[in-house]
Amino acid sequence: MKEKTVTISFRISETAFKALQEDSKRHNVSINTLANQLFVTYAEYDRFLSKFHMIKLSASTFKRILNAASESEIAEAGQMAGTSVPVSFILAQKGDFTFENAVEYLRTMGTHANLFDFTESIGSGNSISNLTLTHDLGLRGSVFLANYVESMFRPLGKEFKIVKYPDAVTIRF
Repeated sequence: MKEKTVTISFRISETAFKALQEDSKRHNVSINTLANQLFVTYAEYDRFLSKFHMIKLSASTFKRILNAASESEIAEAGQMAGTSVPVSFILAQKGDFTFENAVEYLRTMGTHANLFDFTESIGSGNSISNLTLTHDLGLRGSVFLANYVESMFRPLGKEFKIVKYPDAVTIRF
């Protein structure tokens, strides 16, 4: 089902307009589509960043940080981050920490944080059977993400298994 849209009118700086024009041409989309994507990113992700003192960090910088730490330190960091950050973000965004909202959180992070590509597989009974987070962070990135999602899903009481690959993490339900 397509989301309902509204028509609005507002002024933006000439510099911002030129940037929108350039990017819309480069991505072969209308300025309206590009502006809507930016608004959706703000509504679903960016406006929550300051509440949790989150920062935007390039994947290459994050990978360097991961490579500077031991695997056990990375696992511990993933566990600690996965225990607090997603729950707080989900509660602020959705009001309730549920399995469905946790999956939506990962979908949002995949779409807006550019940390990983999010893929889900639907099994029998029209329920989620697998989630896959594909990334360019190497095996240490998989260690971090595996511990992050394990700590996030554990309190929800749903059975799952995490499989780590050099450039992906799969969560099987």
